[in-house]
Amino acid sequence: MPKVPSPFSLSWMALSLLMVSLLGFVCALLPLGTAPTLIILSVVGGILYGVRARRLPVLLTSRETLRGPLLPLVLCLLLGAVSVLWTPVRKEGAAQLLTFLYTVVPFLFWIGTVREVDERRRWLLIRWTALGMVVGLAIFAIEILGHQPIYRLEKALEGTKLDNDRAMNRPAVLFATLAWPVGLALARLAWVTGRGAFARLPLPSAMPVFPAGKSMPWAWVLPLAFFLISLGGSSASARVGLAAGLVFYGLARLSAPLARTVLIVALVAGPTLCVPISLGLHRAGLTEETRMPWSFRHRVEIWDVAARRILEKPLFGWGLDSSRNIPDEGQVSKFHPESPIIPLHPHNIFLQVLLELGVVGGVLYTWMAVSLAWMTRRLPAYAQASALAAMAATIAVGCFSYGAWQTWWLCGLMLAIGLLELNLPAGWWARPVATVQPAPVRPMSGRAPSTGRRPAARRR
Repeated sequence: MPKVPSPFSLSWMALSLLMVSLLGFVCALLPLGTAPTLIILSVVGGILYGVRARRLPVLLTSRETLRGPLLPLVLCLLLGAVSVLWTPVRKEGAAQLLTFLYTVVPFLFWIGTVREVDERRRWLLIRWTALGMVVGLAIFAIEILGHQPIYRLEKALEGTKLDNDRAMNRPAVLFATLAWPVGLALARLAWVTGRGAFARLPLPSAMPVFPAGKSMPWAWVLPLAFFLISLGGSSASARVGLAAGLVFYGLARLSAPLARTVLIVALVAGPTLCVPISLGLHRAGLTEETRMPWSFRHRVEIWDVAARRILEKPLFGWGLDSSRNIPDEGQVSKFHPESPIIPLHPHNIFLQVLLELGVVGGVLYTWMAVSLAWMTRRLPAYAQASALAAMAATIAVGCFSYGAWQTWWLCGLMLAIGLLELNLPAGWWARPVATVQPAPVRPMSGRAPSTGRRPAARRR
């Protein structure tokens, strides 16, 4: 049979290596640039793949994907498109729908191509990604612990006045999720340190096989270090997310099925209980409790207003991207009298989905999230704890921080999924759950993975 050419050209690899090595720097100093960087990688990479392969990635046509998160995602997009008809400002709803289309659709194509990358290309990409992310995390640590010396140097070189410190909250919440797949990658690098993991960065050498059924040691080190660094920053959401991730990681190391069950229960309880909890917190007078942080008191006020608006249109919501445009009925915020009562978004992912897409959207969103959590059971044992921890960190951040539809935040989450995929063995998705580990491969350098014993002499 004629040999089938690889769908991954030299141009595809060059583009991917360039982008993934820059993403750490972008996340640390230009977090809003995460969106254009990933979109360019997805669009151009998808075109290069399509020209060479002349077919759709298997991920987009497999039955498991269609039965899992892809179907509810498509239904969510369709509901969002229809809801533009009744959203308060149709122009903004249509703009948000367009943003979804040029962000999510190319990403689905890109993650499908990444899933088909062979073992050698995966190992090359994850080494460069890990190196770039470590540089980004180091830059973030310098900015937080050194009172932003890079920002001050930038202002001095520009000759402009130093008004306010650069906001580091966006990089903090990005790394709260990205720390888990990056930590897993560094743990794998540490496991093969004696095999020249970084010494052969430019070479497409294959990844030595991790023992089947084992958990990857030390994958928690980077997230824990980042949590300690984040204590010096101003983002409480990042600290909460990292803490939730560490708790779930520890639980998953004890029992991955138990951690998965707890996560699924939380995903179902979120949209079910967010409205009564929001109303209850406000009735308890927490907005007047001066011992609570100012930002939390303000959120309690926002959550109460959002919950009451949800009860006004519970089935299909107010429409896509309606949070910032819902009539305030003369209400004025105690904390920002000059701003709308709901500033931009409700600062809670469950409330925002229910507010804009109603109970129907909440069901679809929960279906998609639960499907992703359930699919983690198919991952190799060494990756399950990190994947569950990343999901828990994302949910925790989403409960307190940025809007559910903000493009840079969505791209950060999609990037985390891509990095996790690169950490997995090639073809893992096509194997039964009990045998997800690949067959042993020998690195191109000619050295076999170390087993603690001296390798036998090579026969001539």
